[in-house]
Amino acid sequence: MTGPARSRRAEITQMAGRSRLFVASYAPLFLILAVRFDSLPLRLACFGIFLVGAGDAWIITHRARTKHLSVEITVTRCEDVGAEVSGYLASYLLPFVTAPNPTSRDLLAYGLFLLVALVVYVRSDLVRVNPSFYLLGYRVLRVTLHSGANRYLLTRREPQLEETIRVVDVAGIVLSVRGSDARG
Repeated sequence: MTGPARSRRAEITQMAGRSRLFVASYAPLFLILAVRFDSLPLRLACFGIFLVGAGDAWIITHRARTKHLSVEITVTRCEDVGAEVSGYLASYLLPFVTAPNPTSRDLLAYGLFLLVALVVYVRSDLVRVNPSFYLLGYRVLRVTLHSGANRYLLTRREPQLEETIRVVDVAGIVLSVRGSDARG
């Protein structure tokens, strides 16, 4: 999983992928907001964003698992990072402090919060803490590869130490592909 330095195009592609993952990570939040808001247009908008985000999470994992651009990695160490999701879920407090009938200023403030969260998400390793993936039955593990490199692995089952698995890169995390997840 090493290679030449990343090009500007590769950086933009990764940022676009991480933006998609951001929307997917907040899909459950938008479902909560759809239930919380009183205004039908706001409820429908939030429910629409939920559908787009949840659907995209499924599409991303499904398509990535069927890609032929997989590589093999050998895992020498494995650690669950699920506890890190609890800190991320603190941002899910937003619907519980929102007004059921928000003003345009409230909506602007929520939008600014989400913009700041998007920037932090795209420019950091928060891509690894995506509640939607957990809802789809995946786990995120920090793995050390035979080369000594550390990566985040999205998988349905924990690999055994020294196990070689096939993965694809999805915006900076590796996703185990069909065949290596057969027991999950």
